Amino acid sequence: MAEEAAETIVKVRTMCMVKPTIPPPTQTMFLSNLDLFWIGVDKVQSLFFYKLSPLIEYPSVIQGLKKSLSSILVYFYPLAGRLITGESGRTEVDLTDGGVVFKEASASVQFEDMEKDGFRRKPFFEKLAPEVDLSTNENHSKPLLSIQVTAFEGSGICIGTTVHHVVADGNSFHYFMKSWAECSRGHPIAKPPQHDRTSQHKNTSGFENEVKTEDPLQKRSDLIYSTFCFTEEIIQELKQQSRASSSFVAVAAQFWRCVIRAREIPQEEAVFFGLLADCRRRVKPPLLPTYFGNCVSPGSAQTRAHTLINADISFAADVIQQLISSYTEEAHINHLIDWVESCNRHLLREAGWKYGTGAVSSPRFPLYDTDHGWGKPADVQRGDDCDIGSMVLSPPKDGGKSIMVSTCLPQHQMDLLHRLLFPGTLEI
Repeated sequence: MAEEAAETIVKVRTMCMVKPTIPPPTQTMFLSNLDLFWIGVDKVQSLFFYKLSPLIEYPSVIQGLKKSLSSILVYFYPLAGRLITGESGRTEVDLTDGGVVFKEASASVQFEDMEKDGFRRKPFFEKLAPEVDLSTNENHSKPLLSIQVTAFEGSGICIGTTVHHVVADGNSFHYFMKSWAECSRGHPIAKPPQHDRTSQHKNTSGFENEVKTEDPLQKRSDLIYSTFCFTEEIIQELKQQSRASSSFVAVAAQFWRCVIRAREIPQEEAVFFGLLADCRRRVKPPLLPTYFGNCVSPGSAQTRAHTLINADISFAADVIQQLISSYTEEAHINHLIDWVESCNRHLLREAGWKYGTGAVSSPRFPLYDTDHGWGKPADVQRGDDCDIGSMVLSPPKDGGKSIMVSTCLPQHQMDLLHRLLFPGTLEI
């Protein structure tokens, strides 16, 4: 890996600003409390790999992407804005003169080689998404969305994205990516996004932006990234064993138990499971599926390592199911909205997980529906690092009912995780 990283060079060739073809209807946009909850969180990055026909000319690809991006930003205009502090002291989005950063880059590696390797994560992947520091209190001048198109040797590209979580959660961002792809193919937008956030606040008090503390372990060079495929057959078996009501709960229960064992956590230590639950249908009034913004409720549950490891899988499934039920209740969501309104601390700072397994992303996101006219992506994955032992869930490329789970661990722990997971669970 070290030799490969040294040989692979990613160079940014050009950079420009892409703006909506039509100015947005308002000058500033209100951010809800569920948006402001994420203001101190760093960027979220994604990588979309595409195999191109040798007959497709690269300049036409870039020209088409810029044109369709400018068109779709007419509807998703918050992504082209900048954060400002309003007169009330509350953070808002300035829509008057921003834009989306668009970079063109090249990488000295054959696309076919990555394809043969199953797009196994390499050190240079972190350079395929635009680097934007959104973690400081001075992030108000930074773009909320940056895009980098990297051309590989051979016939293939990667569209890397860096988005500020404060304007969109996972559902909203992948809705944008799918709509952008539809626009690239010349299709009109089927369902324009809805931007009204005013039902999610009580008054206009300010909100203090604090920086999330960084886990020093996350930057360790000995981390190994792996993706495991839980097939439909394995999921059904896990559902029977755990008596789980959903595929997610069954897979999450199995993974949580196995990763805690693989990390060799001391028996008396507290171990956590965290997730982000979509709440669009539970806020009052309920939000439409086309709502563009943040509407997720974070939650965590804990137990002791020895209890989790020694109990039946149904114990872990029950803990996760109870967590989902409690953190998607209307009362909890209203409490979260009020808490953010009245508090000037960042909730994520309080997590303090020493041994936490967080579930991020979703196998329901339409990752492989982003066809810009060259076909569906050959692969999609996160561009930023995940936390140690966390679950990054995604759908399979074939559109089936399998669930893909990616994680990172030190090599010896990853080897142990391979042996602990359900028989037949494949690494891809």
